[in-house]
Amino acid sequence: MQTILPYIAIAVVLVTCWGIYKKLNVNIVLLFAGIALNLLAVIGGVDNILPRGGKTTGFIYFDIFEALRTVARNQCFTTGFIIFVAGGFAAYMDKMGASDKLVALCMQPLKKLRNPYLLLGLVFLMGHFFGLVVTSAAGLASLLIVSIYPILIGLGVSSVSAAAVIGSCLLFSYAPSSAIGVITANTSGIDPMTYLIKYQLPIAVPSVLVAFVAHIVVQKYLDAKDAKAGTLIKPDLSQLASKQDRAAKLPAYYAILPLVPLVLLFIFNKMVYKTIVLDVATAMFMGWVFALLVDLATRRDIQTVFADGFAMFRGMGNMLTNVVGLIFVAALFANGLQTTGLLSLLIEGAKHAGLGAAGTGVIMSLVIALVTILTGSGVASFTSLVPLAPAIAQSFGTSPTELAMMLQLASECARPLSPVAGVIIIVAGFAGVSPMAVVRRTWIPCTLCGIVGIAITAFSM
Repeated sequence: MQTILPYIAIAVVLVTCWGIYKKLNVNIVLLFAGIALNLLAVIGGVDNILPRGGKTTGFIYFDIFEALRTVARNQCFTTGFIIFVAGGFAAYMDKMGASDKLVALCMQPLKKLRNPYLLLGLVFLMGHFFGLVVTSAAGLASLLIVSIYPILIGLGVSSVSAAAVIGSCLLFSYAPSSAIGVITANTSGIDPMTYLIKYQLPIAVPSVLVAFVAHIVVQKYLDAKDAKAGTLIKPDLSQLASKQDRAAKLPAYYAILPLVPLVLLFIFNKMVYKTIVLDVATAMFMGWVFALLVDLATRRDIQTVFADGFAMFRGMGNMLTNVVGLIFVAALFANGLQTTGLLSLLIEGAKHAGLGAAGTGVIMSLVIALVTILTGSGVASFTSLVPLAPAIAQSFGTSPTELAMMLQLASECARPLSPVAGVIIIVAGFAGVSPMAVVRRTWIPCTLCGIVGIAITAFSM
């Protein structure tokens, strides 16, 4: 029975992909897929399905739910907790307007440029800088739509070109502020700041620069080609005008507040200031309290300031429902892939095919990219497969960090290629064009970015 388990597991995986493609609730799809895989393992004669740290209930069928409890507990104390706090801090920065102020100030120098396509490229680069603080692609697009989009249109850039650049401004989710970045770091067994400095930035810089050049060339070429198509359509910005007005009324020093945790983590980490090392969550809490005090000293309205400060907890709750809960069930799903022997089958197949760790990573990256394009979100496919990275890397005698990073790159570079991705729908709506028209402008720069990033990562393995 155990010999056919991996092949039955493949059928379960295909049904899971179908459910995600049909836009069924991803959390529940992965929950039942994880239960089904672990149940198959039990029926097939596997006598231990518990992950590390799990203790049997005494009845192996109950152990399926003990496995869920174990992975959920482990995530709550590690990755999940950091994601809670980072999501809460980001929500508070948005509530008080500090994120809007940071974007508004950083965009001021760009407004003086008169070369529209160079400005387009610089907006793309600035978007990746903002990604250190603004972790939502849709949120960042909303900020840039208000601050820089009208300027691009006024300089003669087409609506669809501006939408394409803004919609692809976050091809890298950086640790420690991004949930995806933190998941990758923790899967790799390293702290988020080490992951950012030692692994992410050396890959991100050349990859983003390639996409920067590609965007300038592609948008200029397609604008010239489509000049007769009437694409210079100005959107209605009234919905987000309040954000722009609020940022204008805030003091300039509010722009520093979103950067406080990042500055603390850049200074107090194992690679810079070894005697004092801050945890990511600790730095976020410090930044939150500091921002509360600054806001209170500025506005002197304790009722409003404290009410805004509570956004930290609302943001943490949102992260539980949107991300951390998904991590729980994705970990159960990954555990099922291991207990059914499907992971071992894939590893052995890769070894016999001579693919090695890098080749296996490329194949997994292609799978994630395909699912991301079909569903509009790389989170589900990424969180489902990235827990397998340590076991795969160990079987090839290599580090899991590069493998996990390849999967992250695939999930994020493929997002702007999906016409059903939230960020693409947002920018297309404001530009007054179809999502497919935007994807036509994003696929070359984003694909090149992903290829360069994955290739560099693969060669470094």
